[in-house]
Amino acid sequence: MTNLVKSLELVPVKTGQYGRKYYDSKALAQVKAHYQDKSKSNANTKSTTKDEIIKQQQEHIADLQSQIQTLNEQLKVKDSQITAQTEQVKQTSILLSQAHTLTLQAQQSSDDKSVEKAPEGSQAPSEDSHGWIWRMFH
Repeated sequence: MTNLVKSLELVPVKTGQYGRKYYDSKALAQVKAHYQDKSKSNANTKSTTKDEIIKQQQEHIADLQSQIQTLNEQLKVKDSQITAQTEQVKQTSILLSQAHTLTLQAQQSSDDKSVEKAPEGSQAPSEDSHGWIWRMFH
């Protein structure tokens, strides 16, 4: 009642013993009118509540279905992107292996040329070219 008195801005006619507040018949009529309006609004909502709830749930279901369709479309786009990237990775892998093979072939051919250019007699150093310390330990 205290909240109702504040919301309706009712002013007491007099204050009695122990802080009791007394209101006139005009304030009583306002309180009765408030509760009558409240009961009428509750009666209307109860009769239409089922229909409104069904309608709201159907709208919610329609929204969810549209969200599902949007998400499915986004998944299709992502799947196509993943497929394209997988193909790119395969092509890059093939190119990398070909480049590696060419690099190895180039190294082998340069090693073969360096072996052919090196003189055969200079493979072992002579004993005379070493100093006396080397000869002591060998």
